[in-house]
Amino acid sequence: MHKSLHKSGRVKTALTVIKWFCAAFTATALFVMFTPAANLLARPLVVKETLEKADIIVVLGGGAFKNGVLAGASNERLIRGLLLYKEGWAPGIMFTGGAIASKAAKIAHTLMKSTDKGVIDASEGGLMGETALKLGVPEKAAVIDPSSTNTYENLLHAKKYMDEKGLKSCIIVTSSLHMKRASLVAKKLGLSYYGAPVKDVARYRVGGLGRINLMDELLWEYAAIALYRLYGYI
Repeated sequence: MHKSLHKSGRVKTALTVIKWFCAAFTATALFVMFTPAANLLARPLVVKETLEKADIIVVLGGGAFKNGVLAGASNERLIRGLLLYKEGWAPGIMFTGGAIASKAAKIAHTLMKSTDKGVIDASEGGLMGETALKLGVPEKAAVIDPSSTNTYENLLHAKKYMDEKGLKSCIIVTSSLHMKRASLVAKKLGLSYYGAPVKDVARYRVGGLGRINLMDELLWEYAAIALYRLYGYI
């Protein structure tokens, strides 16, 4: 009898914990969906454009799927980079990144500072470069880095290339919410750079689902900045 009562008590406690967790989760989700909290949290990450002519444009990868299709962020960055190149802001353009499709695998890869390139599912740098060539960018003007797996590696590889070629300055192209982290890494590496983020739309993401997705991106960015500070990348 005593064991039965003890077991029943543990079950009730577990159910109570689950109930409160579900209630807290629901309340948090509703708060994010129906308040401008996510939109406000996005503001500190937004960096103003500082566009000037440079030696090369560096387009940071924004993801790709295993079947070789660029993710939305990569497409936005690719278009911005190509337009800047066509407008004559730099004589060359570099596309960086090897995509790890699984977020959990990408987190583990970064946390462990792994150099294993076997985890790359698709080369976003390669895909962007191929697209650029098909759209008329001369082969001599396009540079492809197919294997850097995070922002730090993207810019580290870009710096090594610039040092090898004697290039002094670059224009960094990335998503608006990612520009802050990219700028901090660039400063740490000693790059002379100008920031050309994709136009910010965080303030316009006001629907419930849009705000939930925005909050997911923000949590990723803030966590990444904290990790990069811990690792000395910024």
